[in-house]
Order: sequence, then C-alpha cells, then structure tokens
Amino acid sequence: MPLLRLFFAFIFMAVLTSGEVCAQKKETVITKKYAPAQLKEDAQVLTKVLLAMHPAIGIYQPRSWYQRLFLNFENSFTDSLTEKEFRLRTKLLVDELHCGHTEVLYSKRYYREMNRLRLNYSPFVFLPMQNKAYMIANLNKKQDSILRRGTEITSINGIGVDSILRYSKRYISSDGYNETAKNHYIQLSFNSFLLGLFGRPDTFNVEYKQGIALNHLYYPAFKPKRMPPLTLGPKDDSTFHYFKRAKIKYRFMDRNNKDMWVKIERFTHTGDAKAYRRIFKKLKKNKSENLIIDLRNNGGGSLANTYRLLSYLLVTSETQTLRTTIKKYPYKKYTKGNWSFLLTRTAYKLIGKKITVHDTDNFVYTIKPRKKNHYDGKLIVLINGGSFSASCLVSAYLKKNNRALFLGEETGGTIEGCNAGVTPFYKLPNTKIRVRVPAFRIVHDVNPTITGHGIIPDYPTYYSLKDILNKRDVELKLVKDLLKLNKTAKN
Repeated sequence: MPLLRLFFAFIFMAVLTSGEVCAQKKETVITKKYAPAQLKEDAQVLTKVLLAMHPAIGIYQPRSWYQRLFLNFENSFTDSLTEKEFRLRTKLLVDELHCGHTEVLYSKRYYREMNRLRLNYSPFVFLPMQNKAYMIANLNKKQDSILRRGTEITSINGIGVDSILRYSKRYISSDGYNETAKNHYIQLSFNSFLLGLFGRPDTFNVEYKQGIALNHLYYPAFKPKRMPPLTLGPKDDSTFHYFKRAKIKYRFMDRNNKDMWVKIERFTHTGDAKAYRRIFKKLKKNKSENLIIDLRNNGGGSLANTYRLLSYLLVTSETQTLRTTIKKYPYKKYTKGNWSFLLTRTAYKLIGKKITVHDTDNFVYTIKPRKKNHYDGKLIVLINGGSFSASCLVSAYLKKNNRALFLGEETGGTIEGCNAGVTPFYKLPNTKIRVRVPAFRIVHDVNPTITGHGIIPDYPTYYSLKDILNKRDVELKLVKDLLKLNKTAKN
C-alpha cells in the first residue's frame, strides 16, 4: 500500500507538473501580461524620450500640457496588460502629438508569433465611405456570396459601422488636425482594423440593407494562408514609361506631346536625377504646354529628391529649414543609428546655412531654380489624403508660389511642414514595443503659420461607390475636361 500510494502520488505530481508546463507553453508573447510596474517603466522611458527630442512638443500644445498628459499616462497603469493592450493605449497617447511620422509598433517577436498563426478573417471585404461601409469582394471562392457587391453594411458583430469607423480612426496618427489622412488609411485598412480592434470571432454577424429592409447574415470565419492584396484604383496603364529605381513614370496624353502626365509614386533616394533630366528634356524638346504631376498616394521620401523636382518648376529661390533641439539622440540605450542623425546635421550644415537660436539649431537650405530645361508651362498637381510628408513639401511650395492648380482632396500632411528628417525607433525595455520618434522639424518657410491643415485643392473631387467599383479615375477625368476646355477657349 505505501508503494502504491507513492506511485499514485508520483503520477498525480507528474500530471500537475505537465499541466503547469502546458500552461507555460500556452502563454505566448501575444497572451503574456506585463505587471503595472513594468508598464510604468516603459511609459517613463517613452515620456523622457518624447520630452527630450520630439519636434511637436510646443507646436499644437505647450510643453506643460504634454508634461501633465505624460504624467497621467504613467500613473494610469494599475492593472496588468498584454503587449497589444499597452500598444493601443500608447497609440492614443502619441496621437496627441498630431504627428503622422510618430508610430507605435509591436515588438519584433510579437510580429513573428502573429505570422505563424492562421488567423480568422471575414471572407467578405468591406469598404468604408462617408461613415458607411459596403461589401466589395468575397475572398472565399468556395463560398457562395449571398451579399451582392455594393451592398451597404450597417453593423458588424452587433456594432454599428459608424461606431467602428469613429473608434478605429482614433488609432491613426496624422499631421495637425487633418482628417483626410485618417479617412484614406481607414479605407485601405478597414478590414484589418475591424479584426485587430474588435476581435476575430469564429462566426460573423452582419446586418445589411436590402432595399429599405435590414437583414442579418451569419457566416463562418475564413482562414487563408495569407490575405491577397486588394486593389481599389484603376489598372496600371501599360503606356507609361517607367523609371523603376526612381518610382517615377510618365506618358504624353495627346498625339502632339503637349500634355504630359508624370506620376511620382514616392520620392526615392536613387534614380530621380536621371528621371527628371529625361522628363524635363522631353518637355522642352516638345514645347509641351501642360504638365500634370500626380502625387496621389505618395507618402513622401527624400528631401533632396523634392528639391531637385522643385528646381525645375519654381521661378524664384525659396528656403526650407530643418530644425532640431538635440545634438545627438537622447537615451541611446533604447535606440540605434545616431550616426544617421549626425550625418544629416553635417550634410545640411555643408549644403545650407546653420542658424542657432537659444537651444535650437536651424539648417536652412535654398532651393534655386535651374536654367537648363526649366519648365515654365502650365502645371496641374493631383493630391489626396495619401499625399504626405515630402509630397506636401512640393505641394506647399508650388501652392504658395501660385505655380500650379491643385485637383483632388486635402493632402494628408500639413502645409506648414512636418516632423521627420530622421526617425529612429526607440525600443521600450519591458514590452519591447517600438516607437518611431522624429528628430527634425521640417519647416516649409513659404508658410510659417501653424494651420494644422493640408494643401486645399482648387478643384475638389469626390468618389461615389460606383466610381470605385468601376475603377474610375475621377481626378484624371477632371484633368482631361480642363485641358479640353482650355484648348477650346484658345481656338
């Protein structure tokens, strides 16, 4: 009996131990909770970094306002939280900086874990427009679609679409008080926000409109290996000449080569000099009268690239300023790449002029019009909520010099500038989440007044659901109408 009792005791302890091991194995980076003291330490590190170097401090709110905000943030952690919960609260904090270049990312290990999982998705893809949402695609080819393409969705899993949109946009940081950037990115990522913020159920419950009636549809979740890309815009035009390295393409829109359309996908650090040289040489050779520069969905990039483009377009010299209050990255224990910041400071000191006021260094660069192949004809610029950062610099300088007509919607970045230049990631000590913090204030000297808003188009455009479903380019149609009108007026 004692031996039998000892045997059962051993088995019992083995079961308990294996249960504990299983429980430990089940706890992953995704489910792990961090103690309030750990969260507070991360919050304190972030506070020190932001107050020491973030260029937005003092722009939209005084420094004392942010000090109180950050202190309340540090003291708010009284319960344990997962990395996701802490990240979401941190995102709400940095949104108060009104800076689209400041971002809060999960830790690298969190992303690795997520990439290993087969996650639940809705097979139906929803597109938000003006606080409404519509079903535009069914990703599960094995499932018959009861919902017709273009059906209006009024609620998902018991939550109204307008509430989902309003809540989701709080987690998208943008420059100033701009809303077009938030609308732009929520339209591109609505389905991810829906699942990331409101959960991934096994069964979806969708309320939709059928005439004037409201109906409900219940359907199972979809678990693809990977989500296929969903393109909203028109198909790529095969007639474009493409500079791959520069991410620039162009084509003439008429037989006489008088109207050229140049689409700049982003301002790259390589290949742009050659691209601009060839494009503006062709404009000169053909005596082209109209140049359309397409900056829609251009998220920015190289400042040197924008200076080069503006040198072909501006009539008078203009200055642009990089401003910073730091000599080197503070709290280097939590970041890397201080050399890139020092290199940028040195480069701008060499090509521009350094002016120090109190503790602030201003590096002033002069953009000079070039003589060879300078373009003096009419200029039209296409913009939208995805036009951000460097594309706003180009737009602001052309707008303030009355050099171009603007079509589309208000840019995602502000007309007075942004916080960028160099943007190191700070890794917080416990959760390991990464916070991108700009080191410079990019000042558009042509508009020194803080507005908190983007470049407003001269001709605003609006998309209907039918336009999107039929992949129409509303701005391009308006361009063609304006060009046709001008040519008719000439004749």
